[in-house]
Amino acid sequence: MTSVRNVPSASIFKCAALCGLLLLAASAARSEPRVYIDRVAPLAYSVNGVQQGLLHDLMSEMARRAQYTGAITPMPLLRQRFLISSHDDAIGTIWRMADNEDKYRWWCKLFEFSFVMVAAPGSSADISSIEAAKDLRVGVILGSPAEDMARRSGFRNIQTANNAAANLGKLELGRIDIWIAAPLVLKATEAELGRSLATLRIGKPVGKIGLYLASSHNFDARQGEKWKAAFGSMQKDGSYAQIMKKYGVPLDETEHHAAKR
Repeated sequence: MTSVRNVPSASIFKCAALCGLLLLAASAARSEPRVYIDRVAPLAYSVNGVQQGLLHDLMSEMARRAQYTGAITPMPLLRQRFLISSHDDAIGTIWRMADNEDKYRWWCKLFEFSFVMVAAPGSSADISSIEAAKDLRVGVILGSPAEDMARRSGFRNIQTANNAAANLGKLELGRIDIWIAAPLVLKATEAELGRSLATLRIGKPVGKIGLYLASSHNFDARQGEKWKAAFGSMQKDGSYAQIMKKYGVPLDETEHHAAKR
């Protein structure tokens, strides 16, 4: 058996150096945050196994500028909110609502969406005002800002679904009277189903809500500032506007609000 004293010192040095590099790599991997985003079209979705979407593109460019090499993981809304609030090494996108205001550290606003009431073309549902629609059967995505808005607005018969297509199906079958959704979600649902939804009746807006980059309160502040700076640089050089334009999002209100904290 070869004794340690017979092993050349150069080999021992190389082995030690390799171990050191492996430890550094493992440490660097652990120091990178876990990144989660909303898994809902048109924000983040998969086509033939390829991830894409407004939020996917925004976060991918932010990650590049923040020198982040890990994965950007799309998640269902409720699961994503839980992971970001309960893991101090996680950061991601959260809709800022009344019930979660104190649960997160809010780094920067990415954009703001309006949500509207939608009714079937042949229905008699009154969508002229929130007050007129409060007793109607309302469809929303579970855990979404639309659900939060519906509850805060006083709708009395709220029914949840897992995705936009399910809400559209319920609307067309008469199982709900109205659907609360963002106009961009309507466009994405059109694209997903491959048919026009132009005959749907669009009612009054229910409200606006912002999507933020957020983390737990104990998240590494240096990492948070790095991601925030990456987003700021995107606003300055026009890449933010370019991505928003690609997905048909007007920048008048969105850009103004995103420039704020």
